[in-house]
Amino acid sequence: MTDPQQPPATTPDDAARAVHGPRPAHAAGAAGAAGAGEPPAPRGSALLRAVEVMEALRAADGDAWTHQQSHASLARYLLEETYEVLEVIDDPGAHGPQALRDELGDLLFQILFHARVGEEADPAWDIDDVARAFTAKMERRNPHIFGERRDRALEDRRDVEQIVAQWHAVKAAEREAAGAIVAQGPVWFEGIPVDLPSLQTAAKAVHRARSEGRLDELLAAADEAAAAADGLDWGADLGRDLLDLAVRAEARDDDPETALRALLARTRSTIEARPGSH
Repeated sequence: MTDPQQPPATTPDDAARAVHGPRPAHAAGAAGAAGAGEPPAPRGSALLRAVEVMEALRAADGDAWTHQQSHASLARYLLEETYEVLEVIDDPGAHGPQALRDELGDLLFQILFHARVGEEADPAWDIDDVARAFTAKMERRNPHIFGERRDRALEDRRDVEQIVAQWHAVKAAEREAAGAIVAQGPVWFEGIPVDLPSLQTAAKAVHRARSEGRLDELLAAADEAAAAADGLDWGADLGRDLLDLAVRAEARDDDPETALRALLARTRSTIEARPGSH
């Protein structure tokens, strides 16, 4: 949810009308169009309206709080909104039927906000550049869907392992074309954000190693690290057990971080639902 302590100076509708004039008919939404006896608006029309709202908030005569924000100041809200989306996904029964839609809307606001701030960067970029980057990446890395020879891209379009291997192959080719330094040896941890939760990091590394047929090599390296002289000081044996758990989860195509987070969320809901728990 958005920060209740920082409300816009005006409503989004008022601000947008001040900047852009009356709301376009195509942006009124499918419900409004249908009520007027017209066919539903094309899918994605509401996204154009969302861009207009963001533009109005950041406009010179828009919202003062919005004017003060930067990529850095917005970072905490991006993180907060992401966790609120995950909270609904992990325990949907504890939230209303529209909760996920609403939380994703708050997350979308953060993306639109960062893109609007990007318009003031040097060089400038905007939400269309974000969309183009996404589209281009998906088209490059899914040649079995978008390629000119998509019927020949994979031996079996239903084989998920082939699709994943194709993704990594295209990604590696992109790095080489961009002149990136090709690491010597395994790159199972390369590109994984350092702040990603450890169980999720383990699952990604395990998946990469297994995809290359080198999982035993990864586990052997873990055994070597766990055998360090100071292993007892940092819980090496527990860490190694957790890595084995990540291996089990990855083999089932499950994310151990998500599984534990969902269990804790549902455990909390179960406890809070008991009589006399409050």
